[in-house]
Amino acid sequence: MKKTVQHLVILGGMGSAVFAAPFLAIGDNAELFATATSSVAYNDNLLLSADGLELSDTVFVVTPGFDLKYGKDSAVSGDVFANSTLSSYSDNVKLNNQLFAAGATAAYASERVKLNTNLSFAELDQPTPDNIGQTTLLEHHDTAAGINGELRYSEKISFGSGVSYASYDYKSSAATEQKSYSVPVNVYYELTPKLDVSTGLTYTHTELSGNIGAGNADLFDAFYYNVGTRGTFTPKLSGAFSVGYNTRNGNVGPDEDGSVGSKASLAYAYSEKTQLTLAFNRDFANSTSGGASYETTDLTLGASSAITVDWSLNAGLSYRMMEYTTETRDYIEASLGATYTINEYLNAGISYVNRSQKADLASSEFVNNVVSLSLSARY
Repeated sequence: MKKTVQHLVILGGMGSAVFAAPFLAIGDNAELFATATSSVAYNDNLLLSADGLELSDTVFVVTPGFDLKYGKDSAVSGDVFANSTLSSYSDNVKLNNQLFAAGATAAYASERVKLNTNLSFAELDQPTPDNIGQTTLLEHHDTAAGINGELRYSEKISFGSGVSYASYDYKSSAATEQKSYSVPVNVYYELTPKLDVSTGLTYTHTELSGNIGAGNADLFDAFYYNVGTRGTFTPKLSGAFSVGYNTRNGNVGPDEDGSVGSKASLAYAYSEKTQLTLAFNRDFANSTSGGASYETTDLTLGASSAITVDWSLNAGLSYRMMEYTTETRDYIEASLGATYTINEYLNAGISYVNRSQKADLASSEFVNNVVSLSLSARY
């Protein structure tokens, strides 16, 4: 109990010391914000272990950082951000860690050309549903970069293309590292002033290294042939979705069976205060333990509502099916949270998350509950 009180005092001190300075205006169209979050959470299954092997603890996290916004009301805009996450475990002190993240985005828009770029680096140490039962958290470094653009060729026709890169590097030799890049090519036709239809092709190349299981490929080439639509479908429903055919071939073993692929991101304005979201994706992926290829189907539903001026609620439900050649895993995550706006700079929050996985193999099953309290600031 004494240790818990000490941690809470430290959190309170960080919450009052870091947020003293207001934001800094840089020139006419750039602003620098100081950001910070303090949280305490109880997690009953830190490593997503099978029944009887759970490791529980109370986790204290402080995340100071900054966010630079620039280009307001101009053709070029974006932001640059960075933060450091300090985690402290009440009992399992060997899991204590300090992680760093940074990134930048930029966008350019004119009547004929749109460009978006991104670059980010993040140190993470949480388990994932496709790699469970570890004796410790697996720290990994994720790097992402990309540039995507769209050119309006005529009044009705636009062309879109770009390239994106992602890298997942693990500290542990027991994990499978992954690097990939994707090149999408799409043609859009303006069906109405608010709705486009499209056809396209996305090529993805994936390379694996590190721990690769016997008989698993380490190079993959995939294609996603698709048709889709984007824009405002009704006064309340907007977004984009595509459907098509996925193929994936590896350099070892027989080719993957082709399958139906799909991507969707939709938002529905139920009322002025309540919004519903849906995201869907069906594609190929690789396990972070051995590199086995599998098909993944992901569906995420979200809801947020501002019930009063000070209080807002949010809820989410995610389902993920992972189809390996040896087994199928069904992962479900449900969350519920509330945020209280203390003032224009401070927010307090409470949340509950339940994660569970059912599988053909009992060793792949788990249940996880997390309850957390947080205080966040942006000056």
